[in-house]
Amino acid sequence: MADDFITSFAAVEHRAYTARFHQDLVQAVERLKGRKVSAAMCPGGPGGKNRPRVAEARVFVALCSQAYYADEGCGADWAVFEHRLDLEPPQFRPSDPPARVLVRWRWQPASPPSGLPLAPVLSGEITDSYACKGLYGIIREEGGVRSQAYRDAVDRIAAAVCHGGEHSPPEVSVGELPELAVPFPPRASGEQAGDLDQPPAPQADVPQPRKAADDADRPRVFVSYAHEEDEDVHKKRVADLGERLRDHGIGVRLDTFAHREGPQNWPWWMREQYNKADCVLVIVSPAYKRRAEHEEVPGKGNGVGFEANYLMREVHRNRDTWHERILLVSFPEHGSAYIPDYLVGPTLYTVDPETGEGDLPELVDYIKSKAP
Repeated sequence: MADDFITSFAAVEHRAYTARFHQDLVQAVERLKGRKVSAAMCPGGPGGKNRPRVAEARVFVALCSQAYYADEGCGADWAVFEHRLDLEPPQFRPSDPPARVLVRWRWQPASPPSGLPLAPVLSGEITDSYACKGLYGIIREEGGVRSQAYRDAVDRIAAAVCHGGEHSPPEVSVGELPELAVPFPPRASGEQAGDLDQPPAPQADVPQPRKAADDADRPRVFVSYAHEEDEDVHKKRVADLGERLRDHGIGVRLDTFAHREGPQNWPWWMREQYNKADCVLVIVSPAYKRRAEHEEVPGKGNGVGFEANYLMREVHRNRDTWHERILLVSFPEHGSAYIPDYLVGPTLYTVDPETGEGDLPELVDYIKSKAP
């Protein structure tokens, strides 16, 4: 089954931010279409791993930047979709095909290589935030994914995707694709994609770890999460996040850490950690939502169900302030769709636990503000 759209982006891009944009775009398109959609993220880089999806996707969404135009993999993806556009009879071929949606991504958008189109200004105002900075600039400088500028841009892009889906070019078989010229010029010798259009490193704002002389146990967080059925992949990513928080001087209470200390009376342990924590981190995921809402099969995921009772009690008792202690965290592959219903509303911190990209600086800052 062909994807409704794919998101094509440079391999060097900030993966957590591109994943969050893709997720938000999926949700916006679903709202407009009134149905679930199929979509995929297609990073550039070496190899032709994206070709099968590009050959069939109804809409091609490109996150344009200097890094994008310097990525040979992005150029190869562009060439495949361009080939499909060229299969349209000339009399029906628009000069600006709606099925190719160009997004201004990084800062002031780069001029594309000669002959390629420029990502349009969405509002018509060449001085607005999106026109001048791109979505990445809005995320980094103007309130992030919760800002009105970001939401407006995503909604307009979603409308373009829906319109583009009505004008999808013919699908092709990967085996039938001819040898295609990459439309982006190769980088100069020694030039790295990561040097192009490079914003300040996201990690620059992360608070430095506290000194050993400081109280190593405060602020203290308890991590509530579900063991997904994925051969412990999610469990390891949660542990990676815990280690990152520890590296920044935060006392982390996590079951995988407690296992190292020997046998535990787990209900008692969960109750004690929950009550003593300055903040409770809820790691949202498919299994967490099912179990927190007591929709899991009986006898499975009892730990999350136990913790959910404490969460619901706190939400009920502290209706105006519970979100100051219960913090929602998502990995890029999940997102707001997996927040338990009774926790919907507050800030969702998106963090890639392996790289530290995303909202880790803001999360660390806030948790440290809770230290006594």
